[in-house]
Amino acid sequence: MKVLQFRCKLITDVIINQKAATEGNQESLDFIPGSNFLGIVAQSLYREDNYSEASIIFHSGKVRFGDAHPAISNIRGLRVPAVMSHPKDDKEVFYIMHDNKELQLKQCRLGFYSFENNKGYEIPVDKSFAIKSAYDRNSRRSKDEAMYGYQSINAETTMFFEVEFDNDVDSEIIEKIKQKITGQKRIGRSRTAQYGLVNIEEYKFENIPSQKNENGIVAVYADSRLIFIDENTGLPTFRPTPKQLEIDAPVEAMIWELSQVRTFQYAPWNFKRQTRDADRCGIEKGSVFYVKSSLCPKTSQYVGSFKNEGFGKVIYNPEFLDADENYKAVFQLKKSDDLDKNKQQDNKNEITQNSGTQLITFLKQQQFQEKLEFDTIELVNEFVVKNISDYKGKESFASQWGNIRKIAMQYKTKTEIERELFTKAKSRDGKEIPDAYLTHGVAKEKWDDRNRRNKLKDFFAKPELSDKNIQFAIINLAAEMAKICRRTKNAK
Repeated sequence: MKVLQFRCKLITDVIINQKAATEGNQESLDFIPGSNFLGIVAQSLYREDNYSEASIIFHSGKVRFGDAHPAISNIRGLRVPAVMSHPKDDKEVFYIMHDNKELQLKQCRLGFYSFENNKGYEIPVDKSFAIKSAYDRNSRRSKDEAMYGYQSINAETTMFFEVEFDNDVDSEIIEKIKQKITGQKRIGRSRTAQYGLVNIEEYKFENIPSQKNENGIVAVYADSRLIFIDENTGLPTFRPTPKQLEIDAPVEAMIWELSQVRTFQYAPWNFKRQTRDADRCGIEKGSVFYVKSSLCPKTSQYVGSFKNEGFGKVIYNPEFLDADENYKAVFQLKKSDDLDKNKQQDNKNEITQNSGTQLITFLKQQQFQEKLEFDTIELVNEFVVKNISDYKGKESFASQWGNIRKIAMQYKTKTEIERELFTKAKSRDGKEIPDAYLTHGVAKEKWDDRNRRNKLKDFFAKPELSDKNIQFAIINLAAEMAKICRRTKNAK
């Protein structure tokens, strides 16, 4: 088995809805499902018409795109085990499968934790909520009675995930996936608005270790969501057999009185067919199964169905499920504020030693950024004064600039924005295909008039504009030109 590890950092807020419904309360997941990373690769590779590679990567089960979990201290977090609980009036002591009737225990269900040094440190996942309104294209304003809300994971959140390969997958395919998945990508809902921009890079991190089976009982922890199909009925089941859990034991070896299972249900959206697939019913992250068996499989592996999308990853006998003779958990949960004091002190000392250098570097960066923005605004004003008369007319040109501003907000580099505005693609013989925004459709006719497109292209080609300020320049130019065009049309 081969594994690639990645770090996914959220550049903007990201929306990963828990449910496919478009009405009612919409809550975001606190992790990124592996299907999002599969989609990033599929979007690119399917265009290459290499169906043999596509079959191996997306349909054979030999390549598995894992879920991205929040991380801290270079350790990928895990959902709190469902077998862990605490007294209702005491959140400082935690138990594993406690059967003492004298204590009123509350099950732990929410949150990700980094398990190390006999402690589980909470990894907070901050979220935001925003009220939006649908847009009325005819009246060019917010649509009446069309308000809705989005909950999103906050920007700057860092998550870790893995892509796992069978040993017989070619190294060329592995390298191609690495190239396609890294860089700035868009995931989740409302990707064409201000949401969904992430940066993915290869990154080595630590996984939770397992331990040997010593008491004849195997604990199976659900690292990801699990989906099992009943062999007799062909329907989803919440009662997997030891065989489905990849454990060599008779069916009656399942210890259901100790196991804790939580479930989920949702309908995935099929973008190709523009409709929803059949509901998926499965077992939620953090669920734990106990099986009587003297043999323990690997430390972790994928089981069940839809493994290519990240479903089915389990960990056998993880050490954070250990407890003493009184059922008290060996790993006690702590808030993120209680993170190892030694590490905090080390960071504090490092900052103190380098504070002078860091301050000078920060001030230089601020000075450079302010000068860059000032010079960019000067270029924008120069274009506006010189060319505004060419964009006046009976037709409203404000919407054209509005669409350009929308494109500039989605893409960051000069190459990407140029591709979307002027030359989106090239044919096999090297000729340009006119499917960029300014080179086809209604927009093409308007921009052909008075040489408007070439004038914008000349502005775009200025050597003063680079990846560092091109997005800022186009957004401000489009906003200023739209404002002036709207004002001159109303004046007439």
